[in-house]
Amino acid sequence: MPTEQEKKPPVERRRKALGTVSRYTGWTRFIAGVPACGLFICSLVLSLRTFVDAVYSCIEAFSEPVSLLDLATDFIEYADIFLLAVVLYIMALGLFTLFVSEKVPLPSWLEFHDFDDLKERLVSVICVMLGVYFLGAVLKGASGLDLLWLGIGTALVVAAMTAFVHLVIKEHE
Repeated sequence: MPTEQEKKPPVERRRKALGTVSRYTGWTRFIAGVPACGLFICSLVLSLRTFVDAVYSCIEAFSEPVSLLDLATDFIEYADIFLLAVVLYIMALGLFTLFVSEKVPLPSWLEFHDFDDLKERLVSVICVMLGVYFLGAVLKGASGLDLLWLGIGTALVVAAMTAFVHLVIKEHE
């Protein structure tokens, strides 16, 4: 004896099955909320910890003799770490707006329309961080072949990432 489901026409059964799949698939987008929250927490912790270290460094600069070059190097490293914290925050926002809710109010320069936008922002900040790291090495006194190899390696990575953005990500647009 045929069941109630088997009595329905195949088109109607298919439509109902697709509706059920779509409903469950729609809820799975919240999985991206987990890494978004994780990235936000990492960003917050990194920001606060770097802030505390920077304050201690400032206090130390007035209580003990510290060379200005060492102080400048420390501050550039803090800027680099703060930049990483901001990148983690941007990645958290990107994942959240792409997968969970588009209703997060963002400035136009920070809007994410697809996953490639998120990758492009990440690549651009990584390139800046590599430049800051190279500057820190210069200020710390790296010289000779070590500095040359670091510069060549940094330039190659930045060039590869730039090519990736232009050849892979921009090709999709």
